[in-house]
Amino acid sequence: MDTKLEHFSSPDDNEIGNQSNKLLIFRLYGNFAHFNQPISNRFRNTYSIIPKPQLLGLIGSIAGLEGYKNRSTLPEFYRIIGNLKVFIKPNNNSDKKFIVKYNSLNSFLNNRVDTGSPNVIINEQVLLYPDYEIGLLLDENNDLHKTIIENIQHNRSVFHIYLGKNEFFANVQYISLENYEINSTREAMCRSILPFDELEKEGTDNMKLEMLPVGFDENFKYVYRLMAIPQKECVVPLKNPDNCIISGDNVYYAF
Repeated sequence: MDTKLEHFSSPDDNEIGNQSNKLLIFRLYGNFAHFNQPISNRFRNTYSIIPKPQLLGLIGSIAGLEGYKNRSTLPEFYRIIGNLKVFIKPNNNSDKKFIVKYNSLNSFLNNRVDTGSPNVIINEQVLLYPDYEIGLLLDENNDLHKTIIENIQHNRSVFHIYLGKNEFFANVQYISLENYEINSTREAMCRSILPFDELEKEGTDNMKLEMLPVGFDENFKYVYRLMAIPQKECVVPLKNPDNCIISGDNVYYAF
């Protein structure tokens, strides 16, 4: 999947600079979240920030696009808005997590065929008070994008939205619908997460690093990138500064 900004939509109808291109910004938050790392069934870690595929699934729910049906088919939301450009900015950096233990009667966790469903103790990490500023690069002339804008502005969604698990309800608070421009400076005070390999220097001061899924490959497997998560606003020289957008006085990395 191309990550260049000019490829976020049709180049003929929606070139950067077209007045129909807007940056929709909203707050996404809740009491709890769990963004499962597919590592272990018995101890379920969570990513410390919402990954892009999960964010797109939430946007799809707001717009009425269907989600996962089986493990071999791309969900409707990803087929339709998988190329949508976003930015993700954590509003707090406390990264508070706690462990929940519970019993799971799930035969999938048992490799033996001569026993029934085992009673397995699951240890699950849960994020406390997840809170993000989200940006979407949208085209007001696109009917689906217009639906996304209107639903977020009016705090409504077609399907229920949640933060990783259906018991962790998500809240959306509309912030703004703004014009934006492509960044042209090599030193940007970037406020959002960005790929580590985009940094011109490898210093990680004031940044946390985490391997996050950013999309799917042709076999419907996660594609990962090492992402840098700013812990506070800092000037970061970038290899490709034109992957950042500017809105007002703020600079964000769109991917």
